[in-house]
Amino acid sequence: MSDTGSGSESSGSSGAGVQNAIDNRAQREYKEEIVKDMAIEKMKQKMDEIVARVGRDVEKKLDIAVDDLFAEVKQFNLKNYELKQLFKEQSSARSTSTHRKGRTNGKLPEKEFVARNSLLTDLFEVKHIKTIYHIFIVILIILFLNTVVHDFVDTGSINLGFRPIVAGFGKFHVALMLWACMQLSTFLLYPCFRLWASARQRFTKGSSVQKLWDLAALATFLTYQCVFMTVAIKALLLHDLPPASSVAFLMEMTRFLMKAHAFVRSNAPRALGTGGQKTADSKPASPDAFGRQLPSFGKYAYFLFAPTLVYRDEYPRTKQIRWRVVARHALEVVGVIFYISFILERFLAPLFEKFGHAKISSGSFVLSLFGSIMPGSLCFLCAFYSLLHAWMNGAAELLRFADRMFYRDWWNESTFAGYIRSWNVVVHDWLYTYVYKDCVEHVFRNCRPLATVTVFTVSSVFHELILAFCFRFFYPVMFVQFEFMGLLLMVVTRGLNKDVGNVLLWLMLCIGNGLHLSLYNMEYYARRNCPDIGDSIVDYLVPVSWSCNGISHNPNWTITAPWSMP
Repeated sequence: MSDTGSGSESSGSSGAGVQNAIDNRAQREYKEEIVKDMAIEKMKQKMDEIVARVGRDVEKKLDIAVDDLFAEVKQFNLKNYELKQLFKEQSSARSTSTHRKGRTNGKLPEKEFVARNSLLTDLFEVKHIKTIYHIFIVILIILFLNTVVHDFVDTGSINLGFRPIVAGFGKFHVALMLWACMQLSTFLLYPCFRLWASARQRFTKGSSVQKLWDLAALATFLTYQCVFMTVAIKALLLHDLPPASSVAFLMEMTRFLMKAHAFVRSNAPRALGTGGQKTADSKPASPDAFGRQLPSFGKYAYFLFAPTLVYRDEYPRTKQIRWRVVARHALEVVGVIFYISFILERFLAPLFEKFGHAKISSGSFVLSLFGSIMPGSLCFLCAFYSLLHAWMNGAAELLRFADRMFYRDWWNESTFAGYIRSWNVVVHDWLYTYVYKDCVEHVFRNCRPLATVTVFTVSSVFHELILAFCFRFFYPVMFVQFEFMGLLLMVVTRGLNKDVGNVLLWLMLCIGNGLHLSLYNMEYYARRNCPDIGDSIVDYLVPVSWSCNGISHNPNWTITAPWSMP
């Protein structure tokens, strides 16, 4: 019995060992299955992530491909359909270029931003126009080479005309430092605006305290604008910036002033008309709801750098930055700067650098005046292309700003009013939106002539301000042209034939540019060459070129008829 019991026990223990081995193996297999399932699940997640990432990349590339396709279709239409429209008097570009919303509630239409190219960008897609562009470049190169070779043969040296760049852009690092200070000051305007807007909702709507707060904010903003301009000009005079650096600095100062006014003027109605203000029997809105009604700092910062002076919360944007386009426009800007320097050094400086040393005869003055018409016209066209096309399009490409109508076909205009509206659309839109429109709707009550005079006055004052502190003398040639000649030409050219008006407009532009360069160069060199020029305000305001070794009339002029000549 004992042997039988021990055998059964041994068989039972062996059976339990086998069962344990089976269980252990089953557990191991189960764990392996769990690990496999986890690995498979992780692989599925990674595959899903890869598929999603590939899908996003494909979608992005498809969007870019579709944009490129539309651009090619647009170019094809331009070459094959719209080409005829470009040469018609009432072109489609002129009729749709303004893109302003219709008149509502008796108010003037507003600026509307749409995605579009600059006019020259579209025109350069036409091979015939592109060839004219190439011919113009070749003419400039030939003119440059002709002058260089002439100097080398006559004097044995080459003068590339870089001295105006070296002298004009001196202390540019100081100008950049002052620009950074102006930029920081303009950034600080945003928190001040939000402080005013959020604080006024705590007051009872229409109460005396709220009105006093609004008037104090308005006075503070106007004071800020005046102090900003005064400090900027004093800093320019303190550091004695050269002319080119002064022009860039003063233009940036003016841009900051216009941007600040545009932001406050566009967003003040939101703060004044929000429902977050409380009345005697109503509760104020939550700060979050009120804050969402005002633009974010990101929108304000983008507006400060965007190539427009009219504020909007959103602008049409492009999908990507085309760096080749940015590089091409940057090279064009640098090339034009060098070419304008060459023109100033080789064609204009020799005409006027002797002013102030001795009296100039009236005949020499007339020759200098007409001798500066062609160089002045070249500088005018080069400056237009550099600033309003190359520079603005390069900035728009960097910021993906899609509305690039910075100018219109001003060269086809037959009236001075059309030229003013088409020449610089960026500044014109600001003047229209924040000066002309406000004057018509709020100040002069639909008296458009007075609003027009106000626009010309504001424009002429700031043009003259830039020139006066750039050259350090007051010579109101630009002011007279804008304020008096501009208004006169608007009336004179209104009823002319289109061909006659266009010829007259170009004639006035060429003569006007020559006259500007002549008078400003005369005064600039006369103040450099004449001794004993004081630093008083009277010396600053009174022209020197007409008194210190000025123009002497030649009484021996004789006029001989062509048929009487030997």
